[in-house]
Amino acid sequence: GQTPARCGMYEFMSRVSSFASLGLLTALGSGPLMAPAAAQMAAAQSKPMEVTTDTPEYCQHLLIMFGERVRLATPPIPHEVTDLKTEGQRMCAHGQTRSGIMRLRSALMMMEKTDESAKR
Repeated sequence: GQTPARCGMYEFMSRVSSFASLGLLTALGSGPLMAPAAAQMAAAQSKPMEVTTDTPEYCQHLLIMFGERVRLATPPIPHEVTDLKTEGQRMCAHGQTRSGIMRLRSALMMMEKTDESAKR
């Protein structure tokens, strides 16, 4: 018989094979015949992947994005957003990169929500 570890590996390889088959179906253009999950997977694969890292350079990237959002935003910008941005910037400058990035990303998400509600 098979050991539990081998059964688990077999199940894993079956799933990998299934995903590979879905990729082949997508490449062959099965289009509307694809299951909803396969269609979502194909759509996710067509978007460029954004790589995020815990580096000071990524902090700077987020700060630039924040500056661009502020420039395009409809005033006023909520204090919570500017406070998060300031705290994130300070943390990045003092070597607390991961925590700084979390705050900068939160500030960006809040800006996005604020912009969406202002357009309604």
